[in-house]
Amino acid sequence: MKFMKNRPGFTLLEVNLAIFIMATGVLVMCGLYSLGFRENRQSVEDVASAAFADAYLGPLVQGLSATNMPWSAWIQIGDSPSNSDTTRVADGVWPSDGWMSYVQQVGTTANYRIKGTPRATADGVFQKILSKVPSPYKGSNPGLPSDYQYGFVATRCGATVQLAFRASRRKEALMSQPLFVSEVHFQGDPER
Repeated sequence: MKFMKNRPGFTLLEVNLAIFIMATGVLVMCGLYSLGFRENRQSVEDVASAAFADAYLGPLVQGLSATNMPWSAWIQIGDSPSNSDTTRVADGVWPSDGWMSYVQQVGTTANYRIKGTPRATADGVFQKILSKVPSPYKGSNPGLPSDYQYGFVATRCGATVQLAFRASRRKEALMSQPLFVSEVHFQGDPER
């Protein structure tokens, strides 16, 4: 019986190295799958939030941009800051504490959580602004899905109103969501 010394083939070391490289690749692909799934879910929520922001801010922008909007109604948008409150730079903010109206401190630590029902607070601000808008331009409160929570802040500084909106499927994640902002400049008659 003859033994072939230079017979082609793989050594055990080469086989183990190939299995190790292949296993590493498969594990990385499994990790990327879960990351891709999470990112896909987040992008669906981001697109929905953008659509909700457009539906929510659209009627307000239309009403506030009306040329028959009187200055006397415009300057009532937002609460007037008190003379003793030097932290406010705007002429008015609804709700009165801005985004801090949506959160409350937990204990004595620097932890915060969303308080109450942010939708009700946002809808209250929406209705307060619509009450200042000339009647032909009044929109209706958009019916957003009940499984979403959202917040809305209106800030007036002189002849400009800034409308800020954010939405989230999870209430506790509301403040970490993207902020959608529209700015409206006074278009009406300053003499009225």
